[in-house]
Amino acid sequence: MNVDLRYLGKSSVLGAAQGLLVRFSPNLARPKTFFDASLRHPIRFREAVSALHDVVVGDLKFKPKDKTAYLAWKKAEAEREAEMRKQIHDDAKRAELARIAKEPVPPNLDKDFQKMHRIYWDARIKWANELASNDPEMFRHLVPCDPVVTVAPDVVFFECFSKDESSYGCLSVDREAFEGAQEAGLGTTNVDYSIALYEHFQTLRSYRKTRLSVDPTGFEVSVAGSSDYREEKIDLPPSWLRGFGQIQASTCLPSRRVELGVEAVYAILAHLKRNREKSGPRSLRFQLTPGKPPVVVLDPWGIEVTSRGPVYDGGLEIGGYMPSGGGPYRSAPVGRSSVTEEIKVWGRRRLFALARVLPLCESVEVRLLGSGLPSIWIAKMGEMRLVLALSGWTANDWTSGSGLDMLAGAINPDKRTADLAIRFLQKEQRATLSAIAAATGAPEEGLVPALHLLAKQGQLIYDHADGVYRHRQVMPTALSESLLGPEHPELVEGRAIAKGAVSVERDEMLSDGRRAVVAKAKGTSCEAIFDADFALKKAKCSCSYFHRNGLRAGPCRHLLALKLVVSGSPIPAPPPPAPAPAPAGGSMWSSGERFALPREIADELQKHAARRSVTTSRLLEEAWDIAGPRIQGARSWTEALALAAGTSVKSIATRKVEDAREEPLALHPDVLAEVSRVADRFRAQKAAVLSLAWLLARRSL
Repeated sequence: MNVDLRYLGKSSVLGAAQGLLVRFSPNLARPKTFFDASLRHPIRFREAVSALHDVVVGDLKFKPKDKTAYLAWKKAEAEREAEMRKQIHDDAKRAELARIAKEPVPPNLDKDFQKMHRIYWDARIKWANELASNDPEMFRHLVPCDPVVTVAPDVVFFECFSKDESSYGCLSVDREAFEGAQEAGLGTTNVDYSIALYEHFQTLRSYRKTRLSVDPTGFEVSVAGSSDYREEKIDLPPSWLRGFGQIQASTCLPSRRVELGVEAVYAILAHLKRNREKSGPRSLRFQLTPGKPPVVVLDPWGIEVTSRGPVYDGGLEIGGYMPSGGGPYRSAPVGRSSVTEEIKVWGRRRLFALARVLPLCESVEVRLLGSGLPSIWIAKMGEMRLVLALSGWTANDWTSGSGLDMLAGAINPDKRTADLAIRFLQKEQRATLSAIAAATGAPEEGLVPALHLLAKQGQLIYDHADGVYRHRQVMPTALSESLLGPEHPELVEGRAIAKGAVSVERDEMLSDGRRAVVAKAKGTSCEAIFDADFALKKAKCSCSYFHRNGLRAGPCRHLLALKLVVSGSPIPAPPPPAPAPAPAGGSMWSSGERFALPREIADELQKHAARRSVTTSRLLEEAWDIAGPRIQGARSWTEALALAAGTSVKSIATRKVEDAREEPLALHPDVLAEVSRVADRFRAQKAAVLSLAWLLARRSL
């Protein structure tokens, strides 16, 4: 998308007799937006805006070894050889141009153009990376990183993306942070930003009065002939625009709210600063037990950091919509109030963007969408708040990786409701979900998808810090589908399948308040467990999309169709309070087939099952869900055994009768059928296949 930027002068920090002036030059090509007032706490603003800068320049994606010298030699050799052929090449080129001069336009011209365009952008990105490392000043002139600034009735907030588009930062400054008279023109604009401006920010001091100005003079004078006036035309990549909408998709998903003490975040960053992991896993594991302080475990060291802040309340929130209606967060599901839930997040070194604001923080609030999904960190600093939204992991940017549209967009938005909502927000500028529902007459649960549609079009933002929706146009006009790209094909097909092609075979309520559903969607077998808010807690499908991605890239079309059908169907009756005890194998599926497992593995399974208070059968079913696709992807039994390392594998390959112990296992029929097929294919015992699955999955369980 081509964007016009018109600036009068450059943003700067100017010295004066009474203090400093932080002057931002706004984009004159956008509607008039300005702000001018004195800061009460310049140090807070300095540290917070510097943290925002760290987000902008952040790029933690893997960088291969520098081979510049070798490539330069190789290029010189190629040029020497090419010089010998240059004349022949030029003659051939002239002959070819003469031949095709009168031919019609080839039918594949557009396809070839897209291919060449991709080559151009790959080269441009590579060149930009080299400039960022070797010539930051030139990089700033060529690569747009101007933040988006919004002046609202109650706050002024700055938004930006990281260079690798995996991190989003938003600095929100309350109007109470300013003193004296305030001049403001409400709206959203870009402001000129540079590395030099960041360096000037470091000169802010508490003993000097500081004034923040989104300069209004640029709108009041004739600037066409000014030497400081400049126009820039940049081609914004669609991923930058889509990213703003994808961030708002997270508001349509259930999130766990966790309050961390500042000392807990400091301990995490301090350990990561002093230590570099040499092997995986590289995750932060949140261990959440309702009524107890949250615990964060740093892998692979296994170090536990216990927060001294508020205890975890076990509740959910969905874009400001509280499903239970009784308080700000839904209470923990009945029967699971003391169960510990574990959520893993990756890409933790991006949290160093919070390092500068920690000394000024009162607390840090974390919103967790689920394992491998984005997380949102809110650093609270009195009248300022810094929101850091991180994608699932560093290499998984907001645009392409998480499949949030498929997780959040399974409900069709009502465009009439969306039109009413945006008109109301344009008038009020900010509103809670309940206020928008009252103004539009739509129920809160049906309003969230409509607001998500507006967020994808760049028309509004959900303020995680204040819990309100705000009118904010990231571009002067709504972003069209041609810019954002069409909806994901899995989502489109899922909606089509939901219209009569889903056959539910089993639908029952579990004792912990969740809902288990087994069905066939367009002839494909799938099953899922939903929580009270119809969020997918666990799922399985026999299609190739799920086999490749699981739920990491969002649910497949069959699971999406199942979710649409289940969310609109009545809730089945709950199970009786005292169900009949399970058979010896610990499962409802059968009386239990006996499997000769290696004694060492059988003992390990028993200990692990006792520690988790589950049956051995259930443990092996979970292990098969994790390791089954890897085993099925092997070409031989030898290759499958090579997937696991350690002496335990030898007990499977060279098993003796005296080293085996028969265990009665009652496995799900689908699991048993898959294990049998793999065993027949590799000419191995079913017990050996199950044992291998356990060895591959035990670290994840």
